Amino acid sequence: MTLLVEPAWLEPRLADAEIRVIDASWYLPAMKRDARAEYLASHVPGAVFLDLSTDLADSSARLRNTVAPPESLARTFAARGIGTDHHVIVYDRLGGFSAGRVWWTLRYAGHSRVSLLDGGFGRWVAEGRRVTADSTSHLPARFAARPRPELLRSKAEVIRALADGSAQLVDARSRERFRGTGEEHTKHKGHIPGSRSVPWDANLAADPPRLDSPAALRATYERAGVRLDHPIITTCGSGVTAAFDAFALALAGHENAAVYDGSWAEWGDSDDVPIATGDE
Repeated sequence: MTLLVEPAWLEPRLADAEIRVIDASWYLPAMKRDARAEYLASHVPGAVFLDLSTDLADSSARLRNTVAPPESLARTFAARGIGTDHHVIVYDRLGGFSAGRVWWTLRYAGHSRVSLLDGGFGRWVAEGRRVTADSTSHLPARFAARPRPELLRSKAEVIRALADGSAQLVDARSRERFRGTGEEHTKHKGHIPGSRSVPWDANLAADPPRLDSPAALRATYERAGVRLDHPIITTCGSGVTAAFDAFALALAGHENAAVYDGSWAEWGDSDDVPIATGDE
């Protein structure tokens, strides 16, 4: 399955019955942007909007953005006209910041035919491609959940990986947050000991931002001390950009990196786990 598709590939296929497009734009509160309003103002023709915090999250969970169970995800995707047989293209307005999370969520629910639009909406507009403010809806589809629990990790599983060395940890937050000098909304600052810092935007190149080449991505992770031939768990603040690092790792050749969904929102508020600061 092609992980990335080019705008020039997608535009002539927008009316293809086998294609579904998702605008997965999402922002942190500090960004002071309204993703839904931006979608209503302008989006790729035929794209539906999905909010990872509401549409795809478990509303009963204690932690924000906790992914919903696969069967619930299947119902949500099906209701929006996204089915098992569709090739799903996901984009956002920050080069992959939140699109990676929806890509991972589809895979976690068992959907393998999913790609990111390289460069997202920014590149689409920069190239002068068609946009619309028209609302988009599709007839309900059939989406068969085929859960992939190996793509999701819990706090207990991360603790076990620390103890037995069964997986590496990659942190997608900014280096300031990794070091413990950036702003956090948790009790503690820092990172999970042994984690390697690869901020989500280190996966991007050019302007508007687009994914770096597979070779450049491999070099980025290897410089950070990440072995691409060993299991990897990605983390971030609340599981969003961790999924984008998982996508970049797949592009670099390491498929099936798992995401610690609780990430720092859970770890940083815990008193029973080890915490490190600085660069190590």
